[in-house]
Amino acid sequence: MNKAVFFDRDGVINNNSHHYYIFKEEQLEIIPEVCEAIARLRAAGFLIIVISNQGGVARGLYDVCQVNHLHRVIQQRMKAHGASIDDFYFCPHHNKIGKCLCRKPQPLLLQKALAAHRIDASKSFMIGDSVRDVESAERAGIKAFKIESNTSVISVVDKILHLA
Repeated sequence: MNKAVFFDRDGVINNNSHHYYIFKEEQLEIIPEVCEAIARLRAAGFLIIVISNQGGVARGLYDVCQVNHLHRVIQQRMKAHGASIDDFYFCPHHNKIGKCLCRKPQPLLLQKALAAHRIDASKSFMIGDSVRDVESAERAGIKAFKIESNTSVISVVDKILHLA
């Protein structure tokens, strides 16, 4: 079985303090030190998987193709700094428009990733910037860390590496 660190996207990997919905390449600002943190986790044997709510799709602000394109850009920027992400999962729904089973705090996206990548939840972690990230992880049996939005994840990664 594999172990993984799951990352929320907006506010954890990329800065979302200037734009609530990030869907254009020119809006994308990777948070300093996140590439280093991801590279360190990968070197320690962790898979890196992004789990993100993308409610702007349901609101008609952008589409799934734009989300996928931005994920490819994130991956390119990671690789340019010696890091990489194994997979991206996102919910395109919005709770004000309709109900779904995949929007955090529901654990479905995490459960899908656990199954698809043969991940042991008890050896895995989630880094998020909201209560719904923590709730989703806990519902999937994953230990979670909540950080302040748009800040470095290095101290949390240090804790994860110490616990691993």
